[in-house]
Amino acid sequence: MKTLILAPVLLAATALAACSSVPQTRPTPGFDASATVFKGWLRVSNGEFQLAGEQRQLRDALMRPCTSGALPRGLQETAGDLQGAQVEITGRAVAWSSRGERQVISHEGSQVSNQCRSDYVILATSVKRVG
Repeated sequence: MKTLILAPVLLAATALAACSSVPQTRPTPGFDASATVFKGWLRVSNGEFQLAGEQRQLRDALMRPCTSGALPRGLQETAGDLQGAQVEITGRAVAWSSRGERQVISHEGSQVSNQCRSDYVILATSVKRVG
């Protein structure tokens, strides 16, 4: 009887531990981490941008899959001016796992918290409207 009581307790503890861990990342379909130019639809939130592959994703609250990124601090306002637009971002992709134990990746005065929870983030140098 003791074994039967302990099993549900151990399962609950394991499930609770999994919930409290750092959220897992996932690949973004079609994302080329070796590229230096990234095209998509832009959303800006909390000093970070999210780049989606399709315009319809902008209507979704979570907008997944997407790729998070940041411009240098002095250019962040530019991203806000392009909210909802189709854009071309120049920069480089960095593996989210490269941050180690930190919660963010710093980029020229800006921080990326990876709101998209993707495997890579974009450290951008410029953004412009396309189309």
